[in-house]
Amino acid sequence: MQNRSYILGTIGILAIAACSPSTPDGATSEAAQPSMADMPEMPVMAQGPSPVEARAEPIAGVGVVTAVDREAGTVGLRHEPIPALNWSSMTMTFTAEPQLLADIAIGDPVSFTIKSPTESQVLTQIQKE
Repeated sequence: MQNRSYILGTIGILAIAACSPSTPDGATSEAAQPSMADMPEMPVMAQGPSPVEARAEPIAGVGVVTAVDREAGTVGLRHEPIPALNWSSMTMTFTAEPQLLADIAIGDPVSFTIKSPTESQVLTQIQKE
């Protein structure tokens, strides 16, 4: 049984040693590891706009107002899923021009329009349902 443990231990040590980079004199060194400078440059892949960025139509949503700060120009909404942005239902804060928030109150069901996929925290329209 001791012989078996000795053999397994030796095999483990040899496996670790075989995977460790080393210098010609046998000592491990970070210099022996390849650096990013040693690697060939990868080609740049052409990318078009993502499906979300390519959308030209308004991004609409519906939800319920959870907070309003007209002075700061923010509104909290608990909104339903927004498929155009691949968003599930959630509660979040958006910014909006203060005049858009003039008639909105906590608890109001609303429909709203998001400015764009890249400015998804900005509302361009919000109205009571």
